[in-house]
Amino acid sequence: MSVTGHLPSAPGGRLLRERATQDSLAPLYGRDAEQAALVHLVTRLAAGQAGVTVLHGVPGSGRSRLLRRGIAFARAVGVQVLTALGSASSAHTPYAYVAQLQPRTSAAGAARAAVPYEEQSVAGWCRGLLAAAHRPTLLALDDVQWADPESVAVVGGLLRRLASAPLGVLMTVTGTRGEFPDHCASLVDQAAFCQDGGGLLLELGPLGAPEVRSLFSATGLPEPAGPGDPWWEHAARISRGSPWLLRRVLDELRREPGEMTSAQLRAAFAEGMETARSELAGQTVARLAQAPLTLLRGLLVCRGLVPVDRVAALVGLDASEVPGALRELRAHGLIGPGDPPRPALTERTASVLAGVPAEARARLRADAARWAHRCDAAEEDVAMLLLSTGPLGDPWVPPVLRRAARLRLVRGRPAEAAELLERALREPLTGAERAEVLLEAAEAYAVTAPEAAQVRIGELLSGAPPGPRLRAAATDLVLARGEPVCTPAAPVPSYDADGGDRTADLLRWAMGASWDDVAQPGRPAGGGRRGGEGPVRHGSPAGRGRTRQARSAGEPAAAGASHGALAPAFGTADPGFDPAVLAADAWRQAMRGDGAAAVREMSLKVLRAPLDGPLFPRFTAACVLSLADAHSAARDALDATLAEAGKRASPTVVATGLLLRARLNLRACDPETAARDLAACRSLAPPHVWHPTRLTELRAAQIRVLIARERFAEADLLAAEELPPGAEESSAWTELLYSRAQLMLCRGRPRQALAEAEECGRRLSVRGWRNPALLAWRSLAALAHLGCGDEDRAAGLFAEELRLAERWGTESALAWTELRRGLASPAPQATRLAERALRRLGRTPAARRFAQTLVARETAGLHPPARADVPASVVRRLSDHARAT
Repeated sequence: MSVTGHLPSAPGGRLLRERATQDSLAPLYGRDAEQAALVHLVTRLAAGQAGVTVLHGVPGSGRSRLLRRGIAFARAVGVQVLTALGSASSAHTPYAYVAQLQPRTSAAGAARAAVPYEEQSVAGWCRGLLAAAHRPTLLALDDVQWADPESVAVVGGLLRRLASAPLGVLMTVTGTRGEFPDHCASLVDQAAFCQDGGGLLLELGPLGAPEVRSLFSATGLPEPAGPGDPWWEHAARISRGSPWLLRRVLDELRREPGEMTSAQLRAAFAEGMETARSELAGQTVARLAQAPLTLLRGLLVCRGLVPVDRVAALVGLDASEVPGALRELRAHGLIGPGDPPRPALTERTASVLAGVPAEARARLRADAARWAHRCDAAEEDVAMLLLSTGPLGDPWVPPVLRRAARLRLVRGRPAEAAELLERALREPLTGAERAEVLLEAAEAYAVTAPEAAQVRIGELLSGAPPGPRLRAAATDLVLARGEPVCTPAAPVPSYDADGGDRTADLLRWAMGASWDDVAQPGRPAGGGRRGGEGPVRHGSPAGRGRTRQARSAGEPAAAGASHGALAPAFGTADPGFDPAVLAADAWRQAMRGDGAAAVREMSLKVLRAPLDGPLFPRFTAACVLSLADAHSAARDALDATLAEAGKRASPTVVATGLLLRARLNLRACDPETAARDLAACRSLAPPHVWHPTRLTELRAAQIRVLIARERFAEADLLAAEELPPGAEESSAWTELLYSRAQLMLCRGRPRQALAEAEECGRRLSVRGWRNPALLAWRSLAALAHLGCGDEDRAAGLFAEELRLAERWGTESALAWTELRRGLASPAPQATRLAERALRRLGRTPAARRFAQTLVARETAGLHPPARADVPASVVRRLSDHARAT
C-alpha cells in the first residue's frame, strides 16, 4: 500500500465500523489501514470538511468492495452519497459518467435535468453538483478509468472547488506503482495534491498468507493445511493475493458436493485458481484499447527479450503511441517494470494472439527470435522462443537449441530437452550435425521414453556412419534401456522409424562390423519385416532359429536385463582384442558360477582398456569384480567410468552407473553409501519417468537399504507400490523378488517370503544364472522353509547353495550361506558356523556387524519358543566376537 498524505486517528472509528457492518457486507481482510483512511474521510466530511481519497490497484485487487465499504461508512454517519460507475460501453458518451451523480430528489437536481443536453458544459455540471452538496455529500466514483473525457474534466473542476462546499470525493482507478491510464493520470495527480497535498492515494497490494487463511476460514471450508504450513504462502503466491480470485475460487469450492480431504482441497484450489486467473486475464485484455492490445501481443511473442521500440516496429505500432500503451499495460498489471518489460500475462497467451493472422504471427515470432539473438538475450530464453517458430534456416539456431537442451538435461528435465532437440531437427542440418542431434535426442528420450530413443537411434543407423565417439555413445544408450537384446525369456524388440528391430544391428556395428553389412540398402534390419511380415520374435521357433544363425554369424547372443544389460553377448570374436567381448564372456562365466579368479582377471583386463569406447562393458566388469569379492577395485573402476560418463554429458548412463554403484555398495555391506548413491540417482530424473527395468532395479535397492536401516514400515509401503507394465518381464524383477523375500522374513512372514524367494529362483534358473554371489535366494528360501516347518527342504537348499558357493570360490558367497545356516541351527553348531562365516567377511568390523545383524533379523522368528533362548545367546556371543575383531 502506498499512502500520500497524513492519516490522523478517526474518533469513533470503531463504532462507525460496527454500524457499517450492519449493511451485511462481507468482511475485508488485509485492508485495515485503508478502512481507517475511509473512516477518517467520512467523519471529517460529516463535520463539514471536504476531502479526497483515491483507491487504485490492478484488476481484482478489491477496489470496488472497499469503495462500497466507504459508502457504508458515509451513510452510517448521515452523509449524502452520490455514486457513478464507469463502463466501456459509455466511455465515449459525453457526460455519461457524471450524469449518474444527479440526486434522486432534489430541486437542484430537477433543475439540472431540465437543462437541454446541448447546453451542458463542464462549468454547468460543476455548479449543479456543488449546489447538490447543500449538506455533507460524498461522491463515490467507481472505475474512473472508464469515464468519458468530459466527465473527467467535471471531476477535475470539482476538485479545484472543494473548499466551496462540504464535498468529499472517493474514487477508484486502475493503476499500480504510480502508473495510470493517460486520460485519468492528471486527475489522480490533481487529487494527490488537493488541499495542499492532503489527498490520499491508497494502493491495494496483494494479500498475504494470513489473510488467505482468514478467507478460507470465513467460507466454512476445512483448512487444507495447518497454521504454520508453507502451503499458505504458496496459495498467496498462485492467487497473486487477489481478493477477487480468492473469493471466486473459494465460492466454487463451497459448491462442491461432499467433503474433500486436505490433499484434494489443495489440488482443487490450484486447479480452480488456474481457471480463475485465465478468466480475469481475459476480462482485462478484452477491455484494452487497440494500441495497448497490439503492443501486448508483440510483447507476448517476444517474451521480454526484444526492446520495446523494436517490438512496436514489428507489430506496426506508431512510436508516438508506445508511451501511452506502456502506461496502460502497466496500470492494468499486464507487464512488469523494466525495459524491455516482461509480460505478467501467461494464461491467455493463445487467446490474445488469436486476433493475429497465422502468417503474421509466424513472421512476428521469427523476427522476434532473430532480434532476441542479436540482443544477446539468454540462450535458454531464445530457445523457448524458437519452440514457437518454424524452421529459420539460420546457422545459429541448432547450436542455441542444443545448448539449452543440454542444460535442461543436466537439471533433470529430459522431456523439455527432448522438445528442444526435436525443434533443432526441423532445421536444415549437415549429415554430421544431424547425427549429433539424433544422438542427443536419444539421450533425452532414454529416461522418459525409451521407445522414442530407439527410433532416433534407428534413424542414426540409417544415415552415414558416424565416428567412434557417436558409435560408443549410441551403444551405451541402447544398452541403458535395460533389455537391449531380445531373449526367449524377455522379448523386447526395438524398432526404428521403418518398424525394423535395429538393436542387434547396432550392437554388431558397435563391435566393428562393416557398416555395409549392418545397414546395407535393401536388407531388412535385424528382425525387421520381409515382404509384409511382422518382426520376428526371438521367442518364436523362427526367432530361435534366427538366433542360432545370428550367433554363428557374429550377432549378439541372449543377455538379461539389469544384469544382462551390463554384459550383452557381442559374439565370438577373440576376447583378447575387444573389451566388450571380454566383458560379455566374464559376465556369462560369472553367471554360471565358474572360477571367480579367472573371471576377476578378465574383468581387470577390461578395465585396463582405454576409456574411449562404450562404457557399459566397464560397468559389466565392475559388477563382475564385485561378485568376485574385489569390492575396492570394482568401486574405483566404477568411479572412473562415472567420471567419464559425466564428461560425455550423459545423465542416462550416469544414472545407470549410480544405480549399479548402490548395488555394489550393498553387496559390500555399506548401506549408508548405497543410500547416498540412490539419492543422487533419483536427482538426475524423476523416477516416475524411468523405464520399468530401471525403476524395478531402483525399487529393489531402496527396499534393501530400508531393511538395513530397520525402517520396515516404509519398506512395506514401497514393496506394495505397483510398478508400470513391463516390469515383471525384466530380469530386474528377480532383484525385487529377493528384496521382498528378505523383507517378509524380517517381518516374520515366512510363507510369503518363501513364495517370493522361490519365484526369484525360478526366474534365475530360466536364465541359467546359478551363481549364489549374485542373489543368494536358496539360503533365503531355506530360512523360509524352516519358518514353515520343512527342515528337510531347508537342508537341501543350504547344501545346494554351499556347493555352488564353493564352486564359485569367493569368501562372501560362502559367508552368507554359512551365516544363515548357522543362525538358523541350534547351538553349538550355530556358533561354529556363524563364527566361521564372520571370519570370511573379514573386510571391516562394520561389514561383519551389518551381515550379522541382517541375518539375525531374518532368523529371529524361525525357532519354536522352546529353543528361542539358544539363538539369542548365539547372537550375543557373535556380537561380542564382531566387536572384538
